[in-house]
Amino acid sequence: MMTSIRETCPCLSFILAMLLVILVSGPEQTWPQTSDLRSSSTGIKALVEETLRQHPDLILRALEQDPVMIADLVERGTEIRKIKIEEARWQNEMANPKVATVAEDRPIRGARNAPITVVEYSDFECPYCKAVSSTLLELLASYEDQVRLVYKHNPLSFHAMAEPAARYFEAIALQNEEEAWRFHDRVFEQQHHLSRGGEALNKMIADLEIDQDRLEQDLQSDTVTQRIAADRAEAERFGFDGTPAFLINGISLIGNHPKRDFDRIIENLLQKPRAMAH
Repeated sequence: MMTSIRETCPCLSFILAMLLVILVSGPEQTWPQTSDLRSSSTGIKALVEETLRQHPDLILRALEQDPVMIADLVERGTEIRKIKIEEARWQNEMANPKVATVAEDRPIRGARNAPITVVEYSDFECPYCKAVSSTLLELLASYEDQVRLVYKHNPLSFHAMAEPAARYFEAIALQNEEEAWRFHDRVFEQQHHLSRGGEALNKMIADLEIDQDRLEQDLQSDTVTQRIAADRAEAERFGFDGTPAFLINGISLIGNHPKRDFDRIIENLLQKPRAMAH
């Protein structure tokens, strides 16, 4: 049982200390004074380990007494460990950034000269990409001229409408960048309609202020084809095999993360500004 818990919970020492406070604080047990505990964290750890060697049944008793509390502590400790691992990786990538290429004519959301560049590798049919899209809008609103967003494409093979939607986005952007972003938002808002195929995309662009004849030509242009292919190749080079994936001035963030995770990276970078996309 002890081996299983040790493998499951990376913060076992902390949890067991909490358990011992609950289980051995009765009158029949002897516990050092608080002042003694504060004087040495090493002493606490040694005491916990020695107590567990002598009384391995304490873990079982604790689980029986309050399994919900134990589960909460395990979850909290796992999350803390995850955060520390992520922060260590971010520090490494800050020193060795993954450099994304951002062409001058690329559609940009936010201030074009912002010091922080968020590059998103996305799939218009991906539910996680839809979920994070509102977070990105909040991010841009919070940081105003300090953050810009670049939308890149990594359409997954099992999403039939992801690449057609990507082609529409890039073809529209060749005419009107603002209308391209309108299309971007509309696709995610109406993502459930993509099952209707090209009919759904045609309805989404019907009222956009663009030249429809030119759009039909640009959809099949080499410019659009090469841009999507380059995005895919770049995502593959960085090891991004799912969506969404992000580079924040070269620091990777994978998946549908809450705004606070973007904030932690951005706030750190704003203290050490450095452009890692070109």
